[in-house]
Amino acid sequence: MIDGATQLDAFNTPGLLLKAARERQGYSEREAADRLNLMPDYVGIIERDEYQALRSPSFARGYVRAYCRLLELDESLLLSLFDELQGSSSEVTKRIETQSLQLHRTGKGVVIGLGILFLLVLALWWWGNESAAEPASAVSKLSMYPVDAASRVAGDST
Repeated sequence: MIDGATQLDAFNTPGLLLKAARERQGYSEREAADRLNLMPDYVGIIERDEYQALRSPSFARGYVRAYCRLLELDESLLLSLFDELQGSSSEVTKRIETQSLQLHRTGKGVVIGLGILFLLVLALWWWGNESAAEPASAVSKLSMYPVDAASRVAGDST
């Protein structure tokens, strides 16, 4: 025969327990989010146990712990329920791992692109230095032939 407490625990999730405690204490979702310094939607997401919808799901356990402290609930009970719930959702972890593998493949393209960009900048810098050196050499050639201003004026009058 199934024990009543065991059956009740099967339907309790951290989110449902947190929501019930919040409502008992008279907090709105917005007030709880403000007191926890969370985004306004985070309290509702936590109460629905949709931890993957958070912007940083890896912090979900800490959010649940902070929410327990705010509502003065037993952290160990809720965190054990949270761990059980997260342990059953290993598919999400596999999906995240495949995304990270895809990012490794694109990293090679980024490195090649940065290398080409570096070579292009280096070539432009070298070409700029060569162009700047040519006018300086032309000026030095002119200075080899001093021109007397008086002879130039006398030459023009004849």
